Amino acid sequence: MTPTTTPRRRSRSTRAATAYLGVVSVASLAHGLAGAPDGWGPSMTLMTFPGSTVVTVAALCLAGGGPTATDSPDPGFGPLPFLIPYVAGALVNVLLTWGALAFARHFVREARDSRGASGPS
Repeated sequence: MTPTTTPRRRSRSTRAATAYLGVVSVASLAHGLAGAPDGWGPSMTLMTFPGSTVVTVAALCLAGGGPTATDSPDPGFGPLPFLIPYVAGALVNVLLTWGALAFARHFVREARDSRGASGPS
């Protein structure tokens, strides 16, 4: 009788993803509450790249190019305009990482299985 293998729980990766989303959420909330200081924007974008870029481009495409400068002269400051794109970008990063790791695990498993099946006959 062959031993059964049960799927491992990947709790460390879940905790790391949750911590990443939490750090980005707190940082973007602080960024919005501080009045959006100029020095925070590039570091927030770098922290959530490429997810924030994907979210921004998708939002602009869905909005039909976005508002022009004459539509809204001053959008105002607050935590919500910064919280949504940065946290959504971080979530996109988590999903991209999960997909890449799932593909790598699948590729390794298939390579291992094919190596064993194509042995000398």
